[in-house]
Amino acid sequence: MAIFAGTASATAPRPLASPAGALVVTFDIPVDPGSADYVHRAAQAAIASNQDLVIVMNTPGGLLDSMAQIVGDGGPIAEVQSHGLSVYTYVPPVGFAASAGSYIALATNAIYMGNGSVIGPSTPYIIGGDPSQIQHVQNFATGLIRSLAQKNGYNVRAAVDMAENNTAYTAVEAASVGLITGLVDTYAGFLSKVGLAGLPVTDFSEPLYDRFLSFLSDPTVDGLFILVGIIALVLDLFHRTLFLSVVAVIFIALGFLGAQIIGASVVGILILIIAAALVILEVKAGHGFFAITGIALGIAGTLLLAYNVQYSPSPYGVVQYVILGATGAVLVVAFLYLTRIRHALMAQPKLIDPERIVNMTGRASTDLVPGKDGVANVGAEDWTAVSDEFIPKGTVVRVTAVADGKIQVTTVTPGPEPSKSSEPSATPPTSP
Repeated sequence: MAIFAGTASATAPRPLASPAGALVVTFDIPVDPGSADYVHRAAQAAIASNQDLVIVMNTPGGLLDSMAQIVGDGGPIAEVQSHGLSVYTYVPPVGFAASAGSYIALATNAIYMGNGSVIGPSTPYIIGGDPSQIQHVQNFATGLIRSLAQKNGYNVRAAVDMAENNTAYTAVEAASVGLITGLVDTYAGFLSKVGLAGLPVTDFSEPLYDRFLSFLSDPTVDGLFILVGIIALVLDLFHRTLFLSVVAVIFIALGFLGAQIIGASVVGILILIIAAALVILEVKAGHGFFAITGIALGIAGTLLLAYNVQYSPSPYGVVQYVILGATGAVLVVAFLYLTRIRHALMAQPKLIDPERIVNMTGRASTDLVPGKDGVANVGAEDWTAVSDEFIPKGTVVRVTAVADGKIQVTTVTPGPEPSKSSEPSATPPTSP
């Protein structure tokens, strides 16, 4: 670390704290579209109330695109600073300003860290990127972190080292080389350091919309939403409940919405669509092979949703792999169980054999017009009925044939009423 000790830029003058105090953003979340919108909303509120902006940071990093939105020209941090206000970062003890979070910290006017906290590493991570893509993003990240350090008076060489060599600095190391403004272990001490002690300091809570946006920005969530939605849609073919269909459509829509938000891989989406087709084919096949293959492809498609998306750090860790594996296993077991139920149901005799209603009588539930389908009630069941003659609604009909799920009917010619009495007829028989 000694090689960086004398290379810090001259510390830029810090604006005096706003007399109106500050708004506080609690950035203990990943860097994604939801958190980017959260910082933007907080910045707008700070400008409207003429207050400084404080970022209390403990983040593992996230999407580089979202980070660039926060720190870039026209972004929320630059916008607050353009109004003569200051933006400060405080990393509490044992906190993290890791990866994308380190860029956000270096974009602010002052950085204070507690003991045990860490800033960096800052090298971006691309899933499936080829060497030219990786180098392209690496060059962008290095240039960006250099410009942020130069602008705000931090050690440029140490900042570049975090991006180029994936280096992380403890709070003590960062302070010793001028990568941050200073060390302070308490929040109250931090407020005093930046001149906000005794001034109004208001927490700006993350809106529910931004939390939901962050939730949808996870590729694992998006893939599982699409996969579970497909499974629910197939299950509804067996249970025929409107509820499952509604849930399935909502899940699939949310999954594709989240994929659009993060700019997910088209390859991953196509694989999920193929997985959906295989799972639906299982309804026809019934042996479980298509279902298991479709679920396996669905898990693979979920992993590929992040393909070529720039992260810092990787969006997939042990927890995500465990979730995907457990979900896949549960879905496979569920489909195998469903297959057994399907075979059992198919092996049962039909409750109503259509052939048994031939010669039975019933009534026309609708007018039966030659060449058109109507409805007749026979054996307490409504059937699709056809007739070669016009039969008015309510007429007694007889089934003459069953074909293609339809019954052929004809009118019943009324016969004489049978005698309702068991007594002999009063009229004597005629003698021959």
